[in-house]
Formats: sequence, structure tokens, C-alpha cells
Amino acid sequence: MSYHPAIGDIREQLPRVAIIAALLVAAVTLIGLDTRRAELPSERWYHLSRQQTMQADLIYRLGDAAARVAESASVTLTDDAEMLQERAIAIWERRTLSGRPGHGAAYRLGVIYGHRGYGEQAADMLTLAASLDEASSSYYHALAEVYSQPDLPPDKLRDKVGVIGGREGWLVDMVLADCYGRLEDDASLAAVRARQQARATRFLAGFGAVGGLGAALLVTGLVTLVILAVRRGLSLPRAEARLPFMVPWTIIDIAEAIAVMLFALVLGGLVTPQAIGSTLASDGRPELRALAVALQYILVAGVTIAVIVHRVRARSSRPLRTLGMRFRGVARLVGIGLAGYAVFVTAIVAVAAIIGALFGGGLPLAQTTEEIVGGAKSPGEIVLYLVLVSVIAPIAEETIFRGYLYGGLRRFLPARHAIVIGGVLFAAVHLNADAFLVIGLIGAMLCYLYEHTRSLLPGIVAHSLHNGLVLAVMLLQSL
Repeated sequence: MSYHPAIGDIREQLPRVAIIAALLVAAVTLIGLDTRRAELPSERWYHLSRQQTMQADLIYRLGDAAARVAESASVTLTDDAEMLQERAIAIWERRTLSGRPGHGAAYRLGVIYGHRGYGEQAADMLTLAASLDEASSSYYHALAEVYSQPDLPPDKLRDKVGVIGGREGWLVDMVLADCYGRLEDDASLAAVRARQQARATRFLAGFGAVGGLGAALLVTGLVTLVILAVRRGLSLPRAEARLPFMVPWTIIDIAEAIAVMLFALVLGGLVTPQAIGSTLASDGRPELRALAVALQYILVAGVTIAVIVHRVRARSSRPLRTLGMRFRGVARLVGIGLAGYAVFVTAIVAVAAIIGALFGGGLPLAQTTEEIVGGAKSPGEIVLYLVLVSVIAPIAEETIFRGYLYGGLRRFLPARHAIVIGGVLFAAVHLNADAFLVIGLIGAMLCYLYEHTRSLLPGIVAHSLHNGLVLAVMLLQSL
């Protein structure tokens, strides 16, 4: 038998199978042989995923900022603030003691331990951070000397302050305040403390705005669940099998798109740094870094979508509609996207609370661009990231993963199987082992929206809202 409905004529597909295999082998070979492997987006993103310090950072900074603002307002919040800080420290400690420790958690523990007077423990953590992040080892060693040598002479301490002062951030301000206190430099100490107070105020304002949006999503999710329960009753009726997607592509076409995307991902990581690296590496124009990330993403997504559109156009007179670009009843579709994401957030928060209560910690909700996006400072850089993650990425990824990949799976598989496989593939391509479960659930939720509306618009809305919310949370770290 030379024909299979999910593949087509097997003999005719053999050349394409060979090309797909060649692309996958080429991608793996380039990753294994190239000496600049660390510059590949997959390697960089996986390296960042090992840090996952954002959750604990936000918890600690919330406690610290609340204590500072409360102190200036003569309000007592000592116990609550300390509880938040200790919870953050526990998360960093678990990350450092795990089988895959990251320099980010070790760095934070080193500074916190040193700030609290545990010099030996601070030196151990900062030495570990230096071994895991050799590019910044001189910075970590300077911190280790500051905290492990309380009798460091003033001239040497000032030399260390020069090294430390070249960086920015709330942890740097904490170290500088400790150093200026030891040097009895009252003017510099007052300037750092004023900066810490201003930073705390900005952080609380930003946290309040993001928290308000999160609360609105939770309320919307709960209201949606209540409405669904009232409409359907406590016992749901037996669901009828939904019709398959009548699309003209096969599993081979899906495999081809995935192979092209992975090869473009690797090739983009090799070509982009060489072609525009010297220009985009400029420290004086932070927007260029965001532009480099956007161009690299557009390269990968654009090549993949071009292949998809070429295949669909050859077999359909309305390729965009076949891919799910159906927008009749826009208001209703947008509302479904908003309500669907709100229900998802409500469920994730509930699951995270249960896991935190039973096992400690929580679910990593951020993607691996945490340190890239979270370090954005200039308005231009933030706008570029906002357009990338909230406009370009949702449209491109919904077209690829829901319109093409999921649509193809649903031609041959029941909805449940296709939703699970679609979510797993979506998570796998994001190359984030720590957040694999959450990203997979997001992918499954987006597949579910597409399944029940047969339009990409609800998924685009939910995807855009999720990415925008995550971006906002990441940017809190730079406040």
C-alpha cells in the first residue's frame, strides 16, 4: 500500500522526507560543530531559562519596597515585608541547590547574605556565581571581597566601589549603600538611599498597575466560569464529536514547516550576529538590541510562514481563510479571546497556589527572554519589544501553530489528541525546560479557542494579552 491519508502517496513524498531529514540533520550539525554555539538563540534562551529569578525578585522587591514606603509614611509593615523577603530567599536557595544552579540566584543570595552580615556564606555564593558566569567574574569577585573582608582598607574598598558602580539595578544600590556606609561617605550614601526610595515608589506603582490588570482577569475568569456553570448546569451534557478541519495539507507538510522553522532558527543565530552584530552591539543605542531580537524573530517566522503560504496557496483559492483568518463577528471573537484567557489565568493561579502550598515555590510563568526583555530601559527599546511580543509574535505564532500545525493535526486526529500534541509542540519550540508545562498549557488553551471558533482571532487576542502581561511583569524589574 503506497498511499496513506495522513501522508499522501508515500512514494511521491520520499524526496520531501529526504529534504526534511536533511534540514533537521543540518540544524543539529550546525549546532554541534559551530564554535559560536552560545550565540544561537536556542542556546542563549536555554541558558536564560536556567536562571528563572524573576518570580523571587518580584517577591523580594515587593517586600523591600513596601517596607521603605511604609517607613516613610510611618506605617508598620515589618512582619509582612520580612515574610515576603524570606519567601524570595527560599526560592533562590532552592534554585541554587538544584541540579542545574544558575548564576542569577547565586548572585542574589550572595548580596543578600552579605547585606545581612553573613560574609563567609556571601563569598561562597558569589564565587559560585563567578564560576557559572565567567564573563562577569571580576564583578562577582569584587562583591565577594567587599562582604568577606569587613576590615578591607578604605582605598581598596573604593576601588571595589568603582567596579560595582559601573552596573545598575536594585541589587547594585544595595551593595553601594553598604559600601558607602562603611566608608562613612554620607553624601554618596544619601544619594543611593534617595535612589532606592524613588525606585521603590516606582516599583510599587508599576506593581499596582500590573496587579490591577491581573485582578481584573481573575474577576473576569471567575464570572465567566459562573456564567458557564449557570448555562450548562452542574452536569455537563455529553459533547458531540466536532467536525475535523477540512484543510488541504498533510502531516508531511507539517513536518516540513517544523524542519524549516528549526533550520531557520539555527541559521538565523549564526548569520544575524555576523551580518549586523557589530552595529547592534552598540551600548549607546539600546534600541538596536531590541531591533536585533526582532529581526532574528522575523527571519525565523517569515521564512516559515512563506513556506506555509506557498504550500496552502497551491491547494486553496483562499489561503488566508483556510489558515483560520476568519473575522466575521469580530466583537464576539475578541470577547471569546479575552474570556478564554481570563479563565486560563484563573486556573493557573489556582494550580500555582495549590502547588505552592503543598510543595513550595510556584510555576515559572515567564518565557526565556526574561533577562533580554526585562533589561529594557529606553522608551524606544520598550516600544520595539511591545510591538514584537504583543503584535508580531501572536499573529505569526497563531498562523504557524494553530492555523497550520493544529489545523493539519485535526484533519486526522480527534480534538483532544490534537490539542495535547499541539500544546506539546508549541512548548518544545520555545526551548524552555523550566516553563515547559505552563507554555504547553498556553498552547493547549490557544488550540482549544481555535477548535471552538475556527478563527485565529480569539487566539491572537489571548496570545497578545498574555505576552503583554508577561512583558509588563518583566519590565517591573527595571523600575
